[in-house]
Amino acid sequence: MGTLAVAPRSNVTHQLNYFRASVAYNTPEIATAGKVPLGTLPAGAIITGMLVKVSEVFNAATTNVLTVGTAADDDAVIGGTDVDELLVDTTVTFAGYGYQVTADTTLYIKYAQTGTAATTGAATVVVFFVPDNDR
Repeated sequence: MGTLAVAPRSNVTHQLNYFRASVAYNTPEIATAGKVPLGTLPAGAIITGMLVKVSEVFNAATTNVLTVGTAADDDAVIGGTDVDELLVDTTVTFAGYGYQVTADTTLYIKYAQTGTAATTGAATVVVFFVPDNDR
């Protein structure tokens, strides 16, 4: 019997897949694009939804921007205006709905701030996707 090859984080049946990661204002390297991985989408995957649960407000003095994207495009999935980092709440965003990758692609979380540095801020990011498992 042969071995069934499965792409990164992909169920072998038709199920919704997801990545979930919690970050904070002081997560190591969170300010640098391509450094805090969320997960790797398998080739052909399509994003079906995203949500961000801010559990503690990000309090940098001027701007607070939480994004999700690739190493090449740090806001490809969740952009700079898609989440209110100043409100403890859950944001459901459709910004990256339908985003599809042609090759295995790692998604990263980034937090950018300006003004007096943040001393608080925490969020959980969830990205839902379906793999290309048409059979």
